Amino acid sequence: MVLEQPESPLRSCTSAMLIEPIELYVRNFHDLLTLKQTDRSNMDISKKLVEILLGLNNDDTKIFKATYTNLFKNSVEKYIEIVEDEKSILSQLLIELLAGQRVEVPDQSVSTAKLIAQKLYESGEGTPGIDYDTFINIFTRDPFSQLSTIFDIYEDKYGRPIQEAIEREFQGKIESECFQDMIEYTRSPSVYYAKILRQALDKNPIDYIKLTRIIIGHKHEDLSEIKLEYSKIYDVTLDETIKNRVDTEEIKSLFLMIITTGRHVTSSNCRNIHLDHQIHSSSTGQGTSSTTTRLRKNFSHDALDKLSHVFKIRRPH
Repeated sequence: MVLEQPESPLRSCTSAMLIEPIELYVRNFHDLLTLKQTDRSNMDISKKLVEILLGLNNDDTKIFKATYTNLFKNSVEKYIEIVEDEKSILSQLLIELLAGQRVEVPDQSVSTAKLIAQKLYESGEGTPGIDYDTFINIFTRDPFSQLSTIFDIYEDKYGRPIQEAIEREFQGKIESECFQDMIEYTRSPSVYYAKILRQALDKNPIDYIKLTRIIIGHKHEDLSEIKLEYSKIYDVTLDETIKNRVDTEEIKSLFLMIITTGRHVTSSNCRNIHLDHQIHSSSTGQGTSSTTTRLRKNFSHDALDKLSHVFKIRRPH
């Protein structure tokens, strides 16, 4: 039976259905840091770490850090500093994103945006060497709506998109890519996630962990926007891409059920289903926490209904 394979994509998908999204992000983040410890130059891992934190608001980051400590008995900031040099740009960026100090009240002051755009120029192109601290502070603390205005003003005033300036001036390729991802997310989260989904589907083998994080971890209304942008960018629907590329029928059915509008499973379809209790263990072998136990006692009927339906229709006769 597939569910008895600890590392199977199906196990990861079903496990993700039965925990809160924030715990899914925490477990993914920890696993990525562990991989990063043995492959520090891996750009893909670094970009995934930033991706996980970008979508968290200030309250989410508090829950994220508390959940991490509860699960792994250590602070996430400390583990980042163990894996990455605490003085590295990536380490500082991740820790500042986790600080949860972004201004969340929209600020559309054009005069303020002009001053900050000038500050970015003076910290990058306009001076020998890069003032990374300034870039990190602005990118992790200013409201996203304000950042978008700042980037527009920067391009208008200095004649090139800020992405080009970062690519040219930043010394490290990893840092440059991570900051450019943050710009793309700021411009349009839906476009950003649509491209991430495509990258995951283009991988050989498919990056099921990334697919699961985006599809299962996002609200339905967010997925609807992501699907729309995906269709615009790639001239094919996300549904069709999943149908054509995902070869595990149970995972395909699960993803399509979540992303397809109007397909809901009612409680009448729910059947008793036995899942190995180890399905909730971390892929890194860490034990479950009180948080996990509490979540397991409070599964939504919707999640159980979806799982029941998937396994019911796919069970071999």
